Amino acid sequence: MKIAIHNPTFFLQNQEKNFCGYNYEFLIRYASVFYVTDLRKIGQYKRKLLEHNRGDIKIVSSMKQLNRYADVLISFNGVPYKILYHPPKKFLGMKIYHVMDYVFEASKSNRALLDAKVDYVMGYCNHYKYCNFFKRYYGDYKGKIIEVPFGYGKRFQKKESFDKRINKAIALGSVNPVNNVKGNALKEYQEFFSDEEFTHKLRRMIVVHREEWKECIDEMLPTYPETKNPYYNPVEELNKYTMYINDAGLMNFPPARTYEGIACGCVMVAEKLPIWEELGFQDEKNCILFERGNYSDMLKKIKHYIMHKDELKKIQEGTMILATRYSHEEVAARLFANIMERYQETAKIRLE
Repeated sequence: MKIAIHNPTFFLQNQEKNFCGYNYEFLIRYASVFYVTDLRKIGQYKRKLLEHNRGDIKIVSSMKQLNRYADVLISFNGVPYKILYHPPKKFLGMKIYHVMDYVFEASKSNRALLDAKVDYVMGYCNHYKYCNFFKRYYGDYKGKIIEVPFGYGKRFQKKESFDKRINKAIALGSVNPVNNVKGNALKEYQEFFSDEEFTHKLRRMIVVHREEWKECIDEMLPTYPETKNPYYNPVEELNKYTMYINDAGLMNFPPARTYEGIACGCVMVAEKLPIWEELGFQDEKNCILFERGNYSDMLKKIKHYIMHKDELKKIQEGTMILATRYSHEEVAARLFANIMERYQETAKIRLE
């Protein structure tokens, strides 16, 4: 099975802060071909490949070459509606495209995927199962989602002992209003969630109640109209605290912080959602879960573990075991295994 990567522009960027770094690990380990339609970048790709001892990867720019050298075409770019990243209709092999946050130009993206007969999409979890927006705009991909969790990069490590940490919960991340972006790119998303004010309601509630909740929650969240706070190092902050608060947001998928937090030895505090169980999270075993939307329950549980740090330390031990499953290397290896399985199934059907 020879795998081609479609316009892997991420490969040319700084990998230190690539929160989807499994794509780099996957490319280095398993790619045989680059399918490049932006010819101006071919020289950059060649130099980068030599730097990473992968000068054996072929760079092709025509459909004839792609069909000759590749069995599977993969895109990690997540914007199939953009011309540069349109899936090609004439590729004869299996096509697998990441939808990433999937709310931008949803109808156009879905149409581009269907028009090119993309076989599978990659998602952060089973979006069809957990997100009604995805179900509405990408309904044809029911049962055709390859789940690819964000995972975490090498910089996210446990550096501080549990006993030396501040025994409180830390809240980090962006706080975006649903209507923050003007224009048509998010029109469908904004209409679908017209009754909601913020994409991450839990983060917003922490901002609103920061004074009331400060005895058990520290936060570095932005205050509207600011939507991001770039003035902290997440590795340092996650190593400074015993717990971190995680918010799946309106689209109900596990964000990158899910994995970065546990890699740093910080215990996740989150609403009870089915997605956590599928990822291996178990309440009071390797995380702390509270009733959805019940912030009194959240505060009660955080306060309990502030008073019982010995119990929390046992949960942290489970957290560290779970974290081993989600390094970028492990995520890339499972992705390859999933693709190989589907490729072999397709080949078997064709033979029959």
